[in-house]
Amino acid sequence: MKNFKFISISFIFFAVFALTLVHFKATKESSVIVDIPEGSSITLISNILFEEGLILNPILFKIYTRLTLSDNKLQAGEYLIDSSQSVYTLNKKLLEGDFYYRKLTLLPGSTLKTILNLADSAGLVNDLDTIDITLEEGIFYPDTYYYLKGETFSSILFQSHMRWKEISNELWESRDDDLPYANIMEATTLASIIEKEGIEKETIAGVFINRLKLNMKLQSDPTVIYALGENFDGDIKRKDLRIDSPYNTYRYRGLPPGPISIVSEDSLHAALRPKETDYLYFVSMGNGFHKFSKNLTDHNKAVLEYQMNER
Repeated sequence: MKNFKFISISFIFFAVFALTLVHFKATKESSVIVDIPEGSSITLISNILFEEGLILNPILFKIYTRLTLSDNKLQAGEYLIDSSQSVYTLNKKLLEGDFYYRKLTLLPGSTLKTILNLADSAGLVNDLDTIDITLEEGIFYPDTYYYLKGETFSSILFQSHMRWKEISNELWESRDDDLPYANIMEATTLASIIEKEGIEKETIAGVFINRLKLNMKLQSDPTVIYALGENFDGDIKRKDLRIDSPYNTYRYRGLPPGPISIVSEDSLHAALRPKETDYLYFVSMGNGFHKFSKNLTDHNKAVLEYQMNER
């Protein structure tokens, strides 16, 4: 009888001890991203967690997963461990595949070159050289996209493009009458210029629409900057305004051949629903806003006033 009591007490003690270890949390003050490779054995997974300081003992983790029949069910992938975890919660996280989702943000005004440079640093598989895809400025929707490590760059761009098509088609269907666009890409082209010009988007759009209808040159600095590319040093010079590029709206009339950047929904909305004004000119006032003018005389006065203030 005494032996039975001893065994019972020993079993209870062991059970309490085991439960304590299972639910005990290793001290981890900072978050960590853990990458469990495809095909990892429970031994490798246990060692990875131990090396990251997430568990006290790899053997205990192995024993626990085998007792709970989860040792062959833990899922490979990236996991964000943002606080101390017990063996129980770590096992549950890997068993359920509570993966860490990375994010890629495409900003309004960013160019295709900027977007393409994001692939490697974002942990995406850059498969653009292996698939038949035509890339051009302005056909992506600016947003934050979530994905798992190892996903393809083309899949993110496809999501962004499909979202852009959905939004742009909706806006195109509700556009104003009598706009100087043959199609949505021409509207997107002007929207990309508006995106770069300033925050009074609908008024700026109205100015450009007026100029297009009068066959005036758009004379937009952002198009010159785009034409200069890597040769732009941060300051537009007089000689830059003469650069021979179809994107140079100081030299060529009408719209450039295509967009110069990703556009926000607000900019495209402005291009398709511009504010009706008599303005033909505008100049930056140096505070984020612009001085709009109806004639060249007033515009020249505004240029002199605000450019002198900036200097």
